[in-house]
Amino acid sequence: MTLTDTNEDTREKSNGRLWALFPVALLGSSLIGLGTMASIATRDPSFALERDYYQRAVRFDEEQAQQSENQRLAYELTLDVGGSGDEAVIVATLTTKQGAPLPNATLRADAFANARAGDVRELAFRRVADGSYRSELAHATPGLWEFRCAVTNGNERFTTVVRRDVPRARGGGR
Repeated sequence: MTLTDTNEDTREKSNGRLWALFPVALLGSSLIGLGTMASIATRDPSFALERDYYQRAVRFDEEQAQQSENQRLAYELTLDVGGSGDEAVIVATLTTKQGAPLPNATLRADAFANARAGDVRELAFRRVADGSYRSELAHATPGLWEFRCAVTNGNERFTTVVRRDVPRARGGGR
């Protein structure tokens, strides 16, 4: 064996090792990319899944019964959203189908900005002197918001979804 034969054998072995490591490097970079994307998706507030989706599917008949109850009760719920510094103020007016106010009702809502559906806020409204209900939404992102409202009046339960624009906070804000 000559010196040139030895150099060629060494070069072929190192080329073989390089090509053998290529699939490992490719697989490793693929796993790193997948891990990065999964990390971004789990931390992104604009990415959201419907909460308790499977349980809602299991209770589909109950949701349909609630829809029938909503039609029977025909409560009227209006939401007015205004700004006050860094806080949005939500004023709700709740009446029966005849237009009579509901003075002893309890009003709750799950609220989220459509652009940040992963950030769901639970709101509890309190009754104020004029018969309306009021709640505050701190650090509200301006834009279209969805309010999933639940009204309890004695043994009756009424649900509805209201969409409203939340204005930009006065003074520049976000």
